[in-house]
Formats: sequence, C-alpha cells, structure tokens
Amino acid sequence: MEEEKETLKGQVSGLREGQINRAGQPQPQSNEPDRNPQEKRLLQARSSIDEIVCESEKPSGFFSSEQNEQNDVHNVHHVHTSESTQELNNAELEKHVATVESIIERAKEDAGLYASTEFIGAAKFIRDAGDAGDEAWIRCRVKIKREKPSGVLLSDIDEATRPDSETGGERNVAAVLAKLVVDCCELLHDANTHDTYVTTKADNVTLKVGTVAFFEFVSYAFYKNSGRSSASEAALKQMASSIAGLCKYEGKQGQVFKRVARYEDAYYLSMGDEKNRAFEFTPIGWRIIDKPPITFCKSSSAAPFPEPVAGGDIKNIWEFCNIPEECRLLVLAWILECWRVDTPYPIIMFCGVQGSAKTSTHRFIVMFADPSTAPLRKAPKNDEDIVIAASNSHAVSFENMSYLSNQTQDTLCTMSTGGALSKRRLYTDAEETVIDMKSPVSINGIVPVITAQDATERSIYVELPKIERYQSEGEIQAVYEASRSKIQHALFDLFVKTLAKLPAVKTSGRERMVDFCLLGEAMAQSMGFDAGVFLTQYNENRKDSVFRSIESSPVASAVLEMAQESAFDDLFHGTYKELLDKLIPYKGGDNEGWPKSEKGLANALKRNIPALYEVDVIVQPEQGKKQGNKGRTVTIKKREHGERREHDSAQTSSKEKKSVESVDDGSPF
Repeated sequence: MEEEKETLKGQVSGLREGQINRAGQPQPQSNEPDRNPQEKRLLQARSSIDEIVCESEKPSGFFSSEQNEQNDVHNVHHVHTSESTQELNNAELEKHVATVESIIERAKEDAGLYASTEFIGAAKFIRDAGDAGDEAWIRCRVKIKREKPSGVLLSDIDEATRPDSETGGERNVAAVLAKLVVDCCELLHDANTHDTYVTTKADNVTLKVGTVAFFEFVSYAFYKNSGRSSASEAALKQMASSIAGLCKYEGKQGQVFKRVARYEDAYYLSMGDEKNRAFEFTPIGWRIIDKPPITFCKSSSAAPFPEPVAGGDIKNIWEFCNIPEECRLLVLAWILECWRVDTPYPIIMFCGVQGSAKTSTHRFIVMFADPSTAPLRKAPKNDEDIVIAASNSHAVSFENMSYLSNQTQDTLCTMSTGGALSKRRLYTDAEETVIDMKSPVSINGIVPVITAQDATERSIYVELPKIERYQSEGEIQAVYEASRSKIQHALFDLFVKTLAKLPAVKTSGRERMVDFCLLGEAMAQSMGFDAGVFLTQYNENRKDSVFRSIESSPVASAVLEMAQESAFDDLFHGTYKELLDKLIPYKGGDNEGWPKSEKGLANALKRNIPALYEVDVIVQPEQGKKQGNKGRTVTIKKREHGERREHDSAQTSSKEKKSVESVDDGSPF
C-alpha cells in the first residue's frame, strides 16, 4: 500500500510539473520554456490535485489516513485512463453536448427546461469531463447566455450545474464544521421566535445561528482545531443550515433574551461583558452572578454596563443631563422601567431648541438604561429600519426627528406594548417571517413629532430648557465617565427599593400606562416624596400631551373651539356633512389637514375622541344600523359636571385664551 501511495504521489507530482501526460507516460521534453496551452488548462481545471496535497498535509486525526488514500486514488484515476476508454468518453461527451444544445433551443419557449434533470445532468457531465469538457462547456455557456430568456440568471445555471467533484470538498468541510459545533456547543431554539442558537461550553456565550458572530466563532474554532485557514462561504452556509435543523429538532427548547428577563421572583439584566454575567434584582437586594438561570444572547451593538461602585448619588446625573426638575421623576422611572420585561414601555420624547443639549442628554440617559455602541440612531425611513434597530438593541432610540407618519407612530405603539411584524420570507410566496417586537423607545427633536392620540397616551414629553452656560463635549464626557459607575450603583439601589415598595402602591386605575404609573409612584415614595407626587407630575405631563395632540389636528381644534364658545352642553347633533359645514368658521387659515369629505371628517373625529374627552368634550358617533337616509349622524356635547378646562400652556395664543373666556349670547347654532 505504501509503495502504491508513493507511486501515485509521484505521478501527481509529474503531472503537475509537466513530466508525464494524462495516460501516465513520460511527457516529451520541449525546448519551449513554457507549457503548452492544453497543459495549462489541465492544471487549472484539475484543482482537485491541490486538494490531495492539502489532505496529505492535514494533522493526524483530522482525516484518517485510509480516507486520504481513497481521496488520492479518486483524484488521480484519470492518470491510468486508456486510449479506448478516452474514445468512449469523447463519444459520451458529444452526446451530452448535443442534449444541452437541444435544450437551449427548446428553452426559448419553455425556460423551465433549464431546471430539468436532463439538462442539469448533461451539463454536469460536460463540466466534469476534463479538457475537452472545459472547451465544450465554454461554447455551451456562450450559447446559453445569448439564447436564454431574460428572467433566467446565468449565475443560477452555473450553480445548479456545478459538478459533484467540485462540491464534494465543500460538503466534507461543512460536515466537519457541523461536528465541531455540536462537540463544543449546546444547541437550543426559542419556541416563541423560532430562532436557533448555540451556547459555547467553554465560556457560556450564546450565539444566534447565522449571525456574523456565529460564523466568526466557527471559523476561529475550525482554524484552532485543524490548523487550516477559514472555510469557504459555501461550506459555512451548508453548516449553518445543518446546525439550524439540529437546534430545532434536537436542541433544548427555551426562551432567549437580549438584555432583560424575569425568572421566578427576580429580574435579570445582562451585563453584556465577555464573561456573560448578569445583574440579579429582587426586593431585598441586587448582585452580580456568573451564570444566570436564563439565557442571554448579546446583540452586535450591545455595550457592557460598568462595574457599579458604591457611594454615588442619583442627583449627580443632572450635572450632565439637562432635564427640568418637574420631569426628573418621569425620566428616572423610564430608566427603571427599561429593566422590566413583563410590562409595557412608555415612549419618551426629548424636545428643545438648538442649544438645549437634547442629543447629549438623550445619549447619557440611554447609556444608563441600555449601554450601546450606537445609543442614538438616525430617523427611520420605514418600519424595516425600526425592526432592525429593535433586533439589535433592547432600547431603541432615534435622534433629530422632524416628522413621524401615522403608520410609524402605530409601529412605535406596537413596540411599546409588544406585538409582532410579519414579512414575506425572501424568495418565497407562501411563507412569512414573524418578528416579535417589544422595546423601550426614546426620540429627540426640536418639535414634538408624536401627535397620534394612541401614541400620545403612551408617551412622556420632556421639554429641555436652553443652556445658559456651555461646556465643551470633552468636559461633559469627563464628568460622565468619572461618575458613571457610582450613578449606576445608585440607580440599581433605587430599583431594588422600588421593587420592595411596589406591592403597597395603588393608583386610580384610570391611567393608560398603569404599570409605569405604579412603578413611578413606588420609586418616588422610596425616594422620600409624598404619595401622589409622581402621579400628579405624570397626569400634568399627559394633559399637555393631549393638548398638543388636539393642536396638531385641525378638526379636533375646531371642535374644541366650538365647545368653548358655546354656553350650551348639547353642542351638535346631525350628519357628518352638516357638521363639516358647521365647523367651517372654526377652521384655521389654510386647508392643510382639513377633511374634504364626510368620511374624512368621521375618521378624524374617531382618532381624536379620547383627546377631546380629556378636555370635557364627548363625541358619540351613531352606532349600529343607520337610522336616517341622509347618512350617519354624530352627537357632540360637553361632559356632565365636567370642569371647563383651559389650555394655559405656552403654546396657547392670546386669541385662543380670549375664546376660552368669552361667552356666547345663548343663541342656538
């Protein structure tokens, strides 16, 4: 066996150096310094010879010597081909070339023939037939490119007709990679998201199958175990597909979290460090644990929390965060709420004129809640941008927002309370990908951009004052870095005290974000504030948001002004067409946003029913079967025993204030 193996290696070496021909006979020597073109094509086409050398140089144990011998013999079997066998091969080659050329002609009318078994089999034979096959395939490929329908991609044909001899090595490497992953990782899948993961046994790090981090880990492990360079992209993809299937059908089932989780009576917050540690919070204290009872998968943009240091004061956070005093409890409660996973998240919006430090303030607040390598992202263009951000961070933050469409505001509402976005799976029609979304959302901008009523009721609005004395970015960053670890420790202490106080706190139950209100009230009381202080600040903030929502709607503004100018409780009853005419005197100076039809008016009123109710105006559309022939009716009246509210915010104009204080002469309208 050893002698035969040495003989084969010698033939391979002679073939590569041009000393023998494919029949195994000595190659006539030429005075030409370069090899002839035929030999050059032979060396290029038979890349598998290099595989023999690679196989023989592999470390012992990676592939068995018996397998190496079989591979060597397989790859050099053409050396012993006789002339009679060669003639038979040429005839077989001509037959398959004729088959391919016939299908090229017929495929002009039926493009599906390029996917037929007959075509693929014939093309594979040609491409695997040596020098003559290489030349024949080039001619066939030129014809295919010229004659194929425009919708058929030449790259797809090349991939489908690739000979098995070219893909066999990749399949072998893919199998080695898959075994390597199975040996050094635990397999699992998330039953909720259907995503697949592996957890390394050495350092307990969880990686999502198919991500860049996963491929980097596998490539590194492959190099360390084999001494070879990184595997090909095709082999890695084949391996990932196999591992995903193994995870789904043989792996452990469980839920995987990005940053926060709850297990039994404790909350867990991933530190995001290389050791995969986590903070554990209970009503009696917090600690750092090396192996949390739940699984975290660190996202690509997640940054680690600092090591907390005792002795800090939460008040120090306002040295570099320009938050007005009346909003500080709301901001602190938003940070703490980011560390819970079982409650809805409020949307926080930082607004202010140029020079109010809204961007730096926003960035620091996010870094305390969910450290990230990209804490603020540019404004999303569509829902897909929001989904990408939510997939890579626990908290989703956007800066310099100037406009949000109603659809985008609806998406933010879905993220606030939890929901899913479905998308069609790539290259298929029937299947879809469902992405779960639930994330804290924060944005900043010069003017408020959350105007939809549904989003407004889930939002906290923070108006930043203009800074009187400016500091350099370096000075502010230095203050932040010097106090960050101590402030983080103080925030964790506050979270524990809040959890301890939470069971004893009650609210009126009328608040939309009741879980956030309970947390905020418990936090405020644990800080020494009187009961109800937080709820008062929250309700005042929400009331301002309601007025901003009304001001952004021409229809709601007109209805409110009509109510303020009337001394009667019953304001209107009639069809939407009649109401549209009735509101003309209260319309603004232009027609922007003003409905052009009864249907448009009905939709605008429906969106603003909750906001108008907050200012003591009740809108009651007709329900059930239509009662008249003129169209559906609507009733508008003032709330019984409701207090007449006036909007005294800075945005209220003098004309609006005057209309609030004026009284009609009592004549019906």
